[in-house]
Amino acid sequence: MLLTVLPAFFLMYTFLFLIMGAVSLEPIAILSSSLCSLPLLYLIFRLQRPRLVHVRLAIPDSRGSFDHPLPEGRTLRTPVRTSFSRFLVKDDSILDMPPSNQLWSIFAVVLLVGFAITVLLFQNSSTLQGVAILLFLLFAIPLWLVGFSLPVLAWWGTSNAQLGLPTRRRDAEAWLIAGMASAFPAFIFNSLVAPELTPPSFPPWAEELSLLAIGAPFCEEIFKAMAVALFLPSIKGPKQGFQVGFTVGLGFALIENFQYIGVSVIGGPVSATMTILVRGIGSIPGHAVWTAISGSAIGWMATDKEFKAKMEWRARNLAISAIDMAESLGYDTDGDGDMSGFDGNRPTLEEAIELANSQGEKTPKSWLIVNPDSPAEPVADSPKPAEDTGFSLSYDKSPSVNLGAGNLTPRGVPQAIALSIAGHSFWNGSSFLSYHVPTEWLGYSEGTGVLFMLAWTIILITSVITIARGLLKGITSLDTDF
Repeated sequence: MLLTVLPAFFLMYTFLFLIMGAVSLEPIAILSSSLCSLPLLYLIFRLQRPRLVHVRLAIPDSRGSFDHPLPEGRTLRTPVRTSFSRFLVKDDSILDMPPSNQLWSIFAVVLLVGFAITVLLFQNSSTLQGVAILLFLLFAIPLWLVGFSLPVLAWWGTSNAQLGLPTRRRDAEAWLIAGMASAFPAFIFNSLVAPELTPPSFPPWAEELSLLAIGAPFCEEIFKAMAVALFLPSIKGPKQGFQVGFTVGLGFALIENFQYIGVSVIGGPVSATMTILVRGIGSIPGHAVWTAISGSAIGWMATDKEFKAKMEWRARNLAISAIDMAESLGYDTDGDGDMSGFDGNRPTLEEAIELANSQGEKTPKSWLIVNPDSPAEPVADSPKPAEDTGFSLSYDKSPSVNLGAGNLTPRGVPQAIALSIAGHSFWNGSSFLSYHVPTEWLGYSEGTGVLFMLAWTIILITSVITIARGLLKGITSLDTDF
């Protein structure tokens, strides 16, 4: 995943130059950007190609054999006669993250190294300053790579431990990739569209504030929510929607941090250490939490049977239309020997909705946990009734609900996206004003302005962490069937 960030980041800029060349009708820019994009695309697809598992199955069979040749030049010998077969299947292994305390410990060590180099740099001794410069040159690249990636993994591990949802590794990687992909249109919008929408009469500070507090939150949260919506067919409810949204937000933060922390490393150890700290503790969970709010609402939408039936019917109709078109061109796609198109059932939309509504709620089978003290007495770990949580099984747009264990967000998608945009906007806008107001409007020195900004950043970080903990507690209090 970390290797994927490198070509994805540069691909984002080649796409930007490609669009700029198309808008300005410059064929050389279009050609050069396209040529630069091809190897990056190949590398991304190469890194993210589906992982396969080679399964070898030997089953006792009286008509079988004792020896079976293997493709690598060896032979499998079994004590009894067996029939031997081999399969290639997709790797569905469960994501296994390291303990989050280990990841946070490594992150703390990285910050301590950065602070230590900073302290040495500000000593009066030229020898110590030289040692600090040498150490920073040695650790600059590791600080960059660890600083932009490790906080994402640490927050990912923390959320997975809190949610307790077994997740396939390939699904989790797909969510991260979708988060990175959502950064592409957001980057293009912020670079080309948003500046053109700013009134020319705005002073520079108002223009920057509008881009930070309005343009960036608006486009980023919408594109991240669209990335979450791509996984709607596989989302079962708000809990899984929260997980997908949280991971998509982390993927967005991963590619964004690559740039921010890379630029900060050029500014020296002070800039790098502070940027790693602020973005690792505050901005990363901010992106994850804001997208998780939208993801939870999309998860509530997935519990609506009629909505899901419509979505599945449209997807099925699209596939049927593709088969009809292919066979009309002479390709026997369904292998039935004729070119009559799709020969299966073609239900109408009303029939699909009626079928979905006629299917009653399935009672989940309970897992049994055997008490180690008395193995003969299994304990049923069945989910609590929905009435105990204060939620109905139907999808509606009721306001957010506060449970004793935590907080839950709006169930309506527009309301959830609006809340995400508001949170993102408040973070960006207040961060900008925390330095601009004391220095430009109140007349304080730049040093005082930096202190104001750091104090406000601490307040923002504390607030985001508190909100993240509350949302994690709230979403985990839901029935696991969601």
